[in-house]
Amino acid sequence: MKIPALIGALGLWSATVAAADLQAQVEQARLLLDYDAQAACTALRSVVEAPQRGPWTEPARLLIAECSLRLGNLDRADSLWAALEKRGGPVAYAARYHRAELLYFRGDFAAATAALAVLAATDPSHVLANDVLALLAVCEEYAASAGLADLSRAQLLERQGQSEAADAHWAALEEGADLGLAEWSLLLRAERRAQQDRLDEAMALYQRQIAHFPQGEHIVAAHLGLAALYERQGAIEQALKTYETALLQHPHDARAPEARLHIERLRHLRESG
Repeated sequence: MKIPALIGALGLWSATVAAADLQAQVEQARLLLDYDAQAACTALRSVVEAPQRGPWTEPARLLIAECSLRLGNLDRADSLWAALEKRGGPVAYAARYHRAELLYFRGDFAAATAALAVLAATDPSHVLANDVLALLAVCEEYAASAGLADLSRAQLLERQGQSEAADAHWAALEEGADLGLAEWSLLLRAERRAQQDRLDEAMALYQRQIAHFPQGEHIVAAHLGLAALYERQGAIEQALKTYETALLQHPHDARAPEARLHIERLRHLRESG
């Protein structure tokens, strides 16, 4: 569904809307969030205020808090997540994670680390458990780096759809003294631009990472990301060459098997085509 049509559809709620429609409205609002947080929030409020209650109600409240974060009202987001955490239930873990994430965005890395460490030990099978561990690893690995503040700020601004404002923080990371963080920030930025379909920017960032950090920890990830963009543009031979370069130069990397599978797939595609 196109975004203008989606916005229109989300404004059609009535008191007699069916339960299935409420669930669908939550999912539509989730999709809309990256394009129009205010419209998504309006739609979600109609779900929460509907007389029907069901398994869609608490996820809708969780997303309303996310809307507040996207719209820049961090205090409101924290208050809403705190209420969901206190209430318990199926979204309490997610609410706790987002509150810890908010501490990270605000630059309180010690508090974020403590909250994430507790959360990591509570339910390792939760769907967000990997996100918890990933953010905890960032807080611990870069705790002594001055660049962590720029990273968290850049990520918050990207989350809020303010890529131009985030650019200054990305630039500071790329030019900073922490080379590991500089390399990783290029990868994160490239992946974000690829998700936004800003392919030329993403390709330039991947290429810059490869050029500046040829033996970096994330070098294979950069090759894989760049190759995937070549594929999206139909440049199959260039994609194949990029995958092959990653495998030849870094055969023992943890992601080398992934490169090998792509090589086999593209070779087969070329031969069958």
